[in-house]
Amino acid sequence: MLSHPVEVLCQIAGSLPHDDLVVVLDHLLGPNCRHKGLTCDEILAALDARAGHRGTSAVKAALTDARSGVESAGETRLRLLLGRAGFPEPVVNLAVPDPDRPGSSRRIDLGYPEEKIGAENQGDYHRTRRDQWRADEGRRDSLASVGWQLREATADDITAPARFLNGMRRAFLAAGAEAPPASNWLGDARASLARRSAPPRR
Repeated sequence: MLSHPVEVLCQIAGSLPHDDLVVVLDHLLGPNCRHKGLTCDEILAALDARAGHRGTSAVKAALTDARSGVESAGETRLRLLLGRAGFPEPVVNLAVPDPDRPGSSRRIDLGYPEEKIGAENQGDYHRTRRDQWRADEGRRDSLASVGWQLREATADDITAPARFLNGMRRAFLAAGAEAPPASNWLGDARASLARRSAPPRR
């Protein structure tokens, strides 16, 4: 008999940093999880059922940072980075009308609809697959034509975030929106933002 995924997660919680727990929870709540229909309330009920057991409190703390609709670990880490830097909560996988295909939409990993600013996680497959690169370029051009500004982040920007966050700040200010001060991610503040996942065990 297979264990409930939340039970397994609690068992390994002691060896995972907070952000990695959030990544797993985002996956459990997301569209790519094979446990379809798992909801935040169901995860919370499973945690309440094992209250007092090892790992439960860590997973419950991570659940407060988890969101539904997330499609990749990179999206999770980018969202957490933005929040720690002081940016408002973005909409996960925001669907916006496609100006070139009436009735269709384009999705933005993390979107701010009022400001028309998007934050995109760029994994290596975006540059190594020609069809993916072409689709990305077409999508970016279409959205730019109706005022959207997309800021891209790679894995390096999660561990050294100043370049990406400075760009996000400029985008917010250009849109006439409030933006957090750069001091939130420069100097000593950088250590609280740049977080790596746990290294693989050998």
